[in-house]
Amino acid sequence: MRQAFGLLCALLAMLCLGGSDVAASATRAPRLALVIANGAYANYDHLAKTGVDGDRVAAALGATGFTDASGAATVQVNRDLTLAQMQAKVAEFREKLAAAGPEAFGVLYFSGHGAALSSFGDPALVPTDADRQLTAGSLSLTRAYLTRTLLGSGAKNILIVLDMCRNVVAASAVDAPAAPLADAGVGVQAGSKGLRRLIHQSDGAFRPDQGYLVAFSTSPDQVAFDDGTFSRVFAEEIRRPQQNIADALKRTSDRVAVTAVKASKALQKPTFDYGLQGSPPCFVSCDLNNQDRFYDCANCPYMRVIPAGTARLGSPLTEPRRQRDEPVQHDVAIDRPFAMGVYAVTISEWAACVRDKACRAISDWSKENPNPSIPVTGISFEDAQGYVAWLSVQSGLPYQLPTETQWEYADRAGAATVFPWGDAITPGDANYDQTASYHGSPTAPYRGYPEAVGAYPPNAFGLYQMNGNAWTWTQGCADQPCRSRILRGGSFQSAPEELRAANRFAADASRKRDDAGLRVVRELSPDEALH
Repeated sequence: MRQAFGLLCALLAMLCLGGSDVAASATRAPRLALVIANGAYANYDHLAKTGVDGDRVAAALGATGFTDASGAATVQVNRDLTLAQMQAKVAEFREKLAAAGPEAFGVLYFSGHGAALSSFGDPALVPTDADRQLTAGSLSLTRAYLTRTLLGSGAKNILIVLDMCRNVVAASAVDAPAAPLADAGVGVQAGSKGLRRLIHQSDGAFRPDQGYLVAFSTSPDQVAFDDGTFSRVFAEEIRRPQQNIADALKRTSDRVAVTAVKASKALQKPTFDYGLQGSPPCFVSCDLNNQDRFYDCANCPYMRVIPAGTARLGSPLTEPRRQRDEPVQHDVAIDRPFAMGVYAVTISEWAACVRDKACRAISDWSKENPNPSIPVTGISFEDAQGYVAWLSVQSGLPYQLPTETQWEYADRAGAATVFPWGDAITPGDANYDQTASYHGSPTAPYRGYPEAVGAYPPNAFGLYQMNGNAWTWTQGCADQPCRSRILRGGSFQSAPEELRAANRFAADASRKRDDAGLRVVRELSPDEALH
């Protein structure tokens, strides 16, 4: 099963899996949960907050229609389990999911210590009776094992949430003589839920419509602090309506990272192993407008599949304010679908690249607009290339800037008019220099700064603010050696004619424009598109 996040859903007829209320969703698909909170370890540091973690998550799941894996009406917290007890609970959970039928939605939440048997071993849950000499037997409840086992029940969707550290590695007989966890010399941090790296293993679904999402409370080589931050935020997002589970985990990831930084702690950035298919289920209710978007990693932008087809690009010779470098209107065929960012890359998404020292820090518009969802600006083409290179490493997938053809095809979304929404423009259509008029258009006072990336309605492909707010760097060249690159779409500083779908603007590739940002695309693999 590929880790690309739900691409088939954008090419299928969309059916919202979450209802307008909990009762409707519970009727439609059985929901079962297993919550384990290990804190009283015999041979390792006691964890004070895991019980609180379990209580929060169990209560939130119960409030959104989940019943307990044991069959109890309310979700129970299983505290301080030994290996045999954990194995028995997982087996019982699998049996209950199987009995619930092929539409079942199962959630397993674990708070406690975690470890791996080697630097690249699969992360595993540590039982309370684990010996100081950690072995393959005591670490048998791995991410891969849990995923395969629970999918084997036939349930349609499985969510596994592992609230534990990923900076502790246990030596095994395979690697070296066994060493105690606390003495392994790998920087076990006090107050943390002690893993190193995980290796992605192929978890083939038993049915094409089955899917899973494994969520980690922190990233590889990072700690998960035993302070309840992750469980508190996650429980709040479980209760938030109008989002599917993938969106809930992405919001959790962003919020936990911000909270950890504000608390002056080491970075704790939740991440995921994603294998959902079609429309992800929802805890409370689904937003139909967001059911066909996806993302490829915790720090990756939201994407949508742009379908193949034929469109009329360029501008007719009679179009007002037409520029000489614009191609004459002509039909262009896009043979294969591709994925494009739902929004321009935001300053919060750029900040993740800065934290990894792969992008340079930029000034923002916090004095004018402190919203973290405004587009990143003040970047050059070279800066944008650095971001997509970092994103490709993060996701393991080939991200890039859009070609001019991809950009205009996605912008028009089937329209052959001056703007994607028609031949006229008004201040309610986009963020631009609204003191200027296009072909008699109405005017408004000048705003002078970018707005949130979702501030205006999307186009027919579900893409927001392709026109206005921030220029988009593309791969297009304006000269033979490609020292000058093409931007598209216009910005908050632009006259309205610059927002025309066919308009092109050239700038030096190294020039840092305070109204230029980026939007990403990536090609789809053959198994990510319908045949």
